[in-house]
Amino acid sequence: MTDALRYEWLRIRTIRSTWWLTGVTATIAIAVSFLIALGISAAFDGGSALQRDETALAAQIVVSQGSAFGEFGAPFLLPYVLGMLGVFTWGHEYRHGMIRATLTALSSRTNSWIAKYLVTGVWVAMTVLVSLTVCAGAGWLWLHDNGISFATAAVWGTILKCVAYTVLFTWVAMSVASLVRNQAGAIVIVLVWPLVIENLVQAVFFIVEPLRDSGDLLRFLPFEAGKAMLSGFDVEVGLFGDPLTPWAGFIVFGAFTAALMGASLILFHKRDA
Repeated sequence: MTDALRYEWLRIRTIRSTWWLTGVTATIAIAVSFLIALGISAAFDGGSALQRDETALAAQIVVSQGSAFGEFGAPFLLPYVLGMLGVFTWGHEYRHGMIRATLTALSSRTNSWIAKYLVTGVWVAMTVLVSLTVCAGAGWLWLHDNGISFATAAVWGTILKCVAYTVLFTWVAMSVASLVRNQAGAIVIVLVWPLVIENLVQAVFFIVEPLRDSGDLLRFLPFEAGKAMLSGFDVEVGLFGDPLTPWAGFIVFGAFTAALMGASLILFHKRDA
């Protein structure tokens, strides 16, 4: 297992796309958080006042780039960028035929599979953690004079939720790439599924009248549930109520991720390199 981890650590550090995607992720996170903090600061300068609960939520909105604002929040962009890192983890192997060299160097397919998910997951987690910590600092520079604190359990909880969601999203992307063994196809699926397919399903349930009564089931769509993980609102309708609580979103999206990972591991053993 140690050899597999060393192999993957060397691989992820020596691929140029890893550093490009890491840099793009940090840039997007810091830029968007900076602009949101600037907008909130301008609102204060314009005479606007926030209630106490709104002040607490404002800090979470800044560090999550707006995605903590419940179902009305902006899409969290970082997973879509780092998800490409997950696709490339398997995609480069199959696109360039390197999977044969990998399996020649590492005798255990299971160890190789585990190492890929662990190393990529840790890299993604650290990238998001460091980026959002800098975002909190940028928000503090703009808003500390307005009574908005970033050194709270709620803010750090939001950062950890963003880290967890991004890692799960990346593992989904990795699993899709492993299953289809086509880099371009995996990228399309990873982008189209959450951004198009789930929205189309929601539109169909809204337009087709007989389906409207079952619309509350849509909260269990995997990426819709994943979005619930990031909410900064207090939900008091039970664990799996409507809307889902962050813990319920984690359970649903985590189970979906685990299912794809399990399928990836099984087929990785069954199929030829």
